[in-house]
Amino acid sequence: MTMGWTDKEAAHLLGRAAFFAGKTEVSASVMLGKEETVRRLLDGEPLTGTGTELLPFAQVKADGKDLAANQIGDQQTYWLYRMAGTDAPLIEKMTLFWHGHFATSYQKVREIPLMVRQNELLRKYALGNFHELVDQIGKDPAMMLYLDTNNNRKGKPNENYAREVMELFTLGIGNYTEQDIREAARALTGWSYNMKTDEVKFNKGQHDTGTKSFLGSRGNFDETDVVKILFKQDALPHFIAKKLLTYFAADDPAAEWIDEIAKVFSQNYNIKETLSALFLSDAFYSDANRGALIKTPAEYVVGIMKAFQLPVARGFVQAMRKMGQELYLPPDVAGWRGGATWLLTSNLLARYQFAESVAKRLNSNLLSKPDYMLDPLATADTYVKQFGMNTGIWSFGTQSAAALSKYADDTFIHSIQKANGMRGLLQLVMISPEAQMK
Repeated sequence: MTMGWTDKEAAHLLGRAAFFAGKTEVSASVMLGKEETVRRLLDGEPLTGTGTELLPFAQVKADGKDLAANQIGDQQTYWLYRMAGTDAPLIEKMTLFWHGHFATSYQKVREIPLMVRQNELLRKYALGNFHELVDQIGKDPAMMLYLDTNNNRKGKPNENYAREVMELFTLGIGNYTEQDIREAARALTGWSYNMKTDEVKFNKGQHDTGTKSFLGSRGNFDETDVVKILFKQDALPHFIAKKLLTYFAADDPAAEWIDEIAKVFSQNYNIKETLSALFLSDAFYSDANRGALIKTPAEYVVGIMKAFQLPVARGFVQAMRKMGQELYLPPDVAGWRGGATWLLTSNLLARYQFAESVAKRLNSNLLSKPDYMLDPLATADTYVKQFGMNTGIWSFGTQSAAALSKYADDTFIHSIQKANGMRGLLQLVMISPEAQMK
């Protein structure tokens, strides 16, 4: 049975594949149809037909001041600006996905240009060929510093990258042995990054040319061979398919769905084609999968920025940190744990505080626009529904809807001076359970 294509389905897709399901974007998606909407998201084309060009780092201001390239906080601020302003939200969201997948932290790397360079690499391959990305990430300077590639020499192999490339990047735990890690580390010896010359080099004298036994294959392997052998493993497409499904579709995707997406992915390891199959599938739009994933702090903050057209501010990055997510600073090589961890008490409190700060700064000009100042006869229920859509929330549960309607009715529905009550309602909308979900 084929799913219909209405505001409901379009909002669900945009909530997952973009950062904000706004009324304009949802209406445009319904007009375009599911296939064309998915195509535009994957190709990085505006849904509305009108594009906005992102400013380069040097031209962006936050709080009225220029950003400083040598400050990690300002680099975080600029990436937040990109997420909120891009016409290619899926590309930016996949850049964030790969940042958590190939997690590398400034805390250890300590070189901002290298972190930014890796970010650009992840964006370049965001929807590209995963095989090529794995080839490239192993020789990325930030990754090399983070996982101690410089210490991986003939006779004294360092196993950090060899372990993580299997455990976290391609196969998952249980699909390799400790012996495979040791043999892969030997095959990867000889590569280093020179910070003084900014060069990635291969030193033949430091490469182990002996025979290695790796994942059932035997030979004089190097780094290229290691990647080729990884991509021959049945576990790889299933590992990536499950990660994509968990990120975009369901916390616990069914084995059959993982098999289905893995089959598409294994054809040529193309992320764009894999996500196309995912976003066009009926299962993606099932009622069980709607509003079932918790927004990351990035999604929560960027969605609110877009909802109220807020200019980027350094305080937004600080708020994200309190919510549990610092760009360029994942907690460890496994990245952010996600899921319910986003709503730990301190993280959830930070969301509430952010919503309160946003509500206070909303000016009267915004609240006097037709999307906010409704017909004099508009009911509390109508205001709740409208304010929800304005904030990218297309439906509330029964309890939330009742509580929000009662607040609206008690504060501003029957009042001439509505602004403060309207701000209060928007704050409650932003901290509602539905606002934390996608």
